[in-house]
Amino acid sequence: MDMNALMLRYGVDTAGDVGRRNNFLSWVQEHLVAHALGVQSDGRVGQPDIMLGSRPIECRIASPRIRFGLTLVASWAQVEKHEQTDFVYIVAARDLLSFAFLHIVGVTIDDFNPKTVSKGAKAHMVRSRVLPKIRCLHGEVRAVRGSFRIFTAPL
Repeated sequence: MDMNALMLRYGVDTAGDVGRRNNFLSWVQEHLVAHALGVQSDGRVGQPDIMLGSRPIECRIASPRIRFGLTLVASWAQVEKHEQTDFVYIVAARDLLSFAFLHIVGVTIDDFNPKTVSKGAKAHMVRSRVLPKIRCLHGEVRAVRGSFRIFTAPL
């Protein structure tokens, strides 16, 4: 039984509310990535999700929105705190049957658009700046006119 069907048994529509589903799965993702790296995860407010030695790693699970694609975001407070941060993005298709796994290495404050930041808000990565920093470990990333598209693949 897939996760959407299982959750619907309990009245939780994970297919219809992708944002809540991803929030629900976020802690699990952080924990499993940390476990795979052999380190502990923290993820409390103001703390990196994972520390690999002295290198902070932020974990995100995201699904493309129906009309606007995928936005790569981070907490501006977290971005300001570290000179460089790695990001792990698990991009899940809306049906949770295919995924992309992206490791974005050495993201700096210059890789974000400061115009998108308000107090306590998320900062948006500038896709053309982070494209050369992406390691796609599953799925595919294709450059498109100074930006990129992410394609998921079944596991």
